Amino acid sequence: MTKPDEKFHTQITTPAPDMGTGPLPVEPYISAEFFEKEREKIFRRAWLEVARVEELPNPGDYVVRPIEVLKTSILLVRGKDGVVRGFHNVCTHRGMAVAICDKGNAQGFICNFHGWTFDLDGRLKGLPGEEYFANLDRADYGLRPVATDTWNGFIFVHWEPEPKIGLREFLGGMATQLDDYPFARFNHIARYSARVKANWKTFIDAFHEAYHVMMVHRHTVPDACAGQENPYGLLSTARIYGPHHSGSVWVNPNHKPTPSETLAWKYGMSFAPGDMVDLPGLNPDKSANWWFDINVFFPNFFIDVGPGWYFTYNFWPVSVDESTWEMNIYQLDAETAGQKFAQEHTKVLLRDILYEDLSTLEFAQKAMGSGVLKHLPVSEMEIAVRHQLHTVQEWVNRP
Repeated sequence: MTKPDEKFHTQITTPAPDMGTGPLPVEPYISAEFFEKEREKIFRRAWLEVARVEELPNPGDYVVRPIEVLKTSILLVRGKDGVVRGFHNVCTHRGMAVAICDKGNAQGFICNFHGWTFDLDGRLKGLPGEEYFANLDRADYGLRPVATDTWNGFIFVHWEPEPKIGLREFLGGMATQLDDYPFARFNHIARYSARVKANWKTFIDAFHEAYHVMMVHRHTVPDACAGQENPYGLLSTARIYGPHHSGSVWVNPNHKPTPSETLAWKYGMSFAPGDMVDLPGLNPDKSANWWFDINVFFPNFFIDVGPGWYFTYNFWPVSVDESTWEMNIYQLDAETAGQKFAQEHTKVLLRDILYEDLSTLEFAQKAMGSGVLKHLPVSEMEIAVRHQLHTVQEWVNRP
């Protein structure tokens, strides 16, 4: 008689591709040639999240997003008709940026090189000395558009002016899972960012598994997602939606809150494990011991949702071994001083956890770049790591 398997396992509740069980190759994390393929076949073919609609509330509001992996800068602007449009931030005369501030409000855009002017719709409105340009048709020299669309208040852009797949179809089941989450009720409370000497996949891989928590976060949340029942912090459930994936982080029911956690949860909601708040889109598999969900939108965007808070990550490649990262934290309105304290607890706790996460990245990248490691043994505990690279390789090998 075979002894029953008493190990804790992650339950995968959607169909999943055959991703194998062998070690992962190091080459995709260090190869400049592979990185160029990622630029062309992933980042120029995928919808990429770049902003929230609340950043552009009024006509004329604009933000500029440099996207180094695309070798361009994107200008997002809300038109007089209320529509948010995206353009390459490039004057069509000689290539100067038409918006040189990160954000602002404008009636139109004037190039600081020769004074060409564009309206909020991107049309070329005027140019000094027009009579000296032979056969120039203004209609041919508007700002170059970028495909732009919005889901649940998140603004996405696509390198191709007319993508073969629309945003909603691209997001698929990942969007369906979060369609009803009330993002509009949350307020932005903090932003953190970093530029790190690590491949963008090395960076992402440190943020979508909980196996590392017992070591990396032993000083901040030592017993939060590991305990007697689940000693290595496996995700309780996971879901795969085409290139995207989602995992629910198990919470230790015997977690011992610190005094500051106890105080934060007394008056409000904190990132630290605590009470459950019933919001649509949370805990889709109704796991018994649930902390929060890690939702990964391929290729480089996360929305992690929890009780009374959510936060986003954007991981942007710069080169094969350098990346930038930005985190934005949102919480429900703080109506009392106590709730404000709970928000501050979330900000500070996440800051400390992130410092710990960032401490591992450059060591890992250097080790892979040294040639000492040729492959990486990845376990069931790191299913998201395996799925991310599986998807990257699938896209890179497409015609």
